[in-house]
Amino acid sequence: MQVVYTFQDRVALVTGATGALGAAVVKAFAASGAKVIGVTHSAPPIADDTTHIAYEMADVTDEAAVEPLIASVVSKFGSLDIVVNTVSGFSAGKPVTDLSLETWERMLSLNLRSAFLVSKHAGRVMADRHMGRIINVAARSAYRGKKNAAAYAVAKRAVITLTEAQAEETLGLGVTVNAIAPSIIDTPANRAGSPSADTRRWPTPEQVARVILFLASDDDVLISGAAIPVYGEA
Repeated sequence: MQVVYTFQDRVALVTGATGALGAAVVKAFAASGAKVIGVTHSAPPIADDTTHIAYEMADVTDEAAVEPLIASVVSKFGSLDIVVNTVSGFSAGKPVTDLSLETWERMLSLNLRSAFLVSKHAGRVMADRHMGRIINVAARSAYRGKKNAAAYAVAKRAVITLTEAQAEETLGLGVTVNAIAPSIIDTPANRAGSPSADTRRWPTPEQVARVILFLASDDDVLISGAAIPVYGEA
C-alpha cells in the first residue's frame, strides 16, 4: 500500500521545475496539497493547477536573483516550509587532462552553486521559524569518480558534503537537510543518451519524487544529513 503524504498549508519551492525530475516533484507536492512554487531559468509554463502551483523565473546560480526570490516567496505565501533543489547538469566524455575550465565551472555552478545559494537563503528563513525541510539532489556518481566524468562527480559529491554540513548546523532548529542520490533516471534525454540500456531498471521521475515527499514529510523529523540512494535496479 502506498503511503499518502499530506502537505496542506505547506509551501514548497522546487528549483529546476521544468526538468523531468523537477516537474514530477512539482506535481507530486501539488497532488499532496502543498502550495508549490516552481522555479525556472527560462519562461515558465502555464500551470495546470493554479490553485496549488505557481511559477517564478530566476537564475538560481546568481545570488542577486536567489535572495529576492526567497524573500518574494515568503512575502507572497507567508512561509517557506520545503525546498527541493533539482537543478542539475551533466557533462562527460573527456579525461581530466582534456577537461576545459569552462566545463568544470559549469558543472560546479549548475549542480553545487545553485543548491548552495538556495539552501543558504531558504535556510535562514527556516532557522528563524524553527521549521523546514531542504532536499538536495546528488547522484550515485558522487560515490565513485568514473573516468571522463570528473567534474560532474566532484560536484555531486560536494552536494552531499554541503548537505551534511548544513544538517549539522541546523541541529535542534526544527530543520532537516537531506539529499537523494539517484542512479540514471528514466527520462527522454537519458534514454536518448543510452539507446541500448535496459531502462526497466531505471527509477522513474515519479518514483524518485516519492522519496523526496518522504524526506519533506513529518516522518522525516529524525533524519538529517543523509544521502538516500535511489538506484532502482540499475
